[in-house]
Amino acid sequence: MAYEARYVLRPNPGADLGTVIESLKAGAALWKKHGAPSPRFWSVASGELGSYVLTVQFENAMEYAKVTDPLSADPEFRRWQANNLQSGAFTWVRSDLMREIALP
Repeated sequence: MAYEARYVLRPNPGADLGTVIESLKAGAALWKKHGAPSPRFWSVASGELGSYVLTVQFENAMEYAKVTDPLSADPEFRRWQANNLQSGAFTWVRSDLMREIALP
């Protein structure tokens, strides 16, 4: 069963888009540091226009946990989260953790 984590954000009015993108690159690097296979960064083209999405895919729940448990405890990741709140450059819209359901 595949798992995918999605983190949707929207730049705040007047925010420097370069700052937003650099912050998400740094976040993706932290995911990779802890073993995420291939974080991806998306620009929303339809629906929640102006939003950006960071996705991280895993083969199963065990692989997800192997990455997220140490990531969540990493002081560098916690500083990254705090700096994002303090900067006010963007707002998290939502987060989703999805589990694939195999089709017959």
